[in-house]
Amino acid sequence: MGRNKEGFYYERLNYAVGESHESGSTFKLMAVTAALEDKVIDTSDVVDTEKGVISFYGKKVRDSKNGGYGKITVSNAFEVSSNTGIVKAIDKAYSKNPEKFVDRLYSMNLNDKLNLPIIGEPSPIIPDPRIKNGRWSGIALQWMAYGYGVSFTPLQTLTFYNAIANDGEMVRPRFIKQARVGNTVLKEFEKEVVNPSICSKETVKKAQQLLKDVVEKEYGTGNGLYSKNFSMAGKTGTCQKNYVTKDPDKLAYISSFVGYFPADDPQYSCIVVIHEPDKSVGYYGADVSGPVFKSLAEKIYITSPK
Repeated sequence: MGRNKEGFYYERLNYAVGESHESGSTFKLMAVTAALEDKVIDTSDVVDTEKGVISFYGKKVRDSKNGGYGKITVSNAFEVSSNTGIVKAIDKAYSKNPEKFVDRLYSMNLNDKLNLPIIGEPSPIIPDPRIKNGRWSGIALQWMAYGYGVSFTPLQTLTFYNAIANDGEMVRPRFIKQARVGNTVLKEFEKEVVNPSICSKETVKKAQQLLKDVVEKEYGTGNGLYSKNFSMAGKTGTCQKNYVTKDPDKLAYISSFVGYFPADDPQYSCIVVIHEPDKSVGYYGADVSGPVFKSLAEKIYITSPK
């Protein structure tokens, strides 16, 4: 839905298919999964968040928490969505060979379009130091680690999270299961497997646990969504839309939450993306998109046949 000048909502674009934007922290799952699969990090590795600010070529990476989180494990950094923690882990693992990181992302089909029957899907954007297209720089690897410089549509992002929920099997989104007239089936649309295994089972299990911890752990960014009635797993994301501006009043954000439920036996995956939320109310994924995700999940859970 789009919103006009009078404040009314209307359909103007299939945003899930046609709008690509920087991911922010939802991309941290892709980055950590790649590093786990390459065995260059483990969830128990310790990183120093450096009081919440680190610099690369004069550009600063900041945590949302003033003062940072001290020395924490990679899994803790993921739970609290520490930018400095995840960036330091990826930088240490790949700074001498960033091509290895990019190749692992490619192997998980993150550079591929979904080739959907709905037209208008743009190609994902992943900077590559071997391609002279102006997207690679001295800070590209570090910025990619926490979701800047890359760009995906909501459905492209959701397809990856769905693959994690699906024990590594990535499938193409299917909009129609059958075409029929009355009881006569004219055509069946079968499941299409994009990649039977985007990563090892060991890596998948670790990624699934990370997503559960975001919601279930006390300090996880999605803990406010926790429900004792049924489990959810997912990742919050907040991305600045116009971070080059020096006027704080003109800063706008994209708030996201992507995940699946129930966490231990996934049946549904979902992504919620909200552009330019009212900053006076909140703009972090946990505050804006997360509650929408939870509301949808609860409604589906209650009304679906068990």
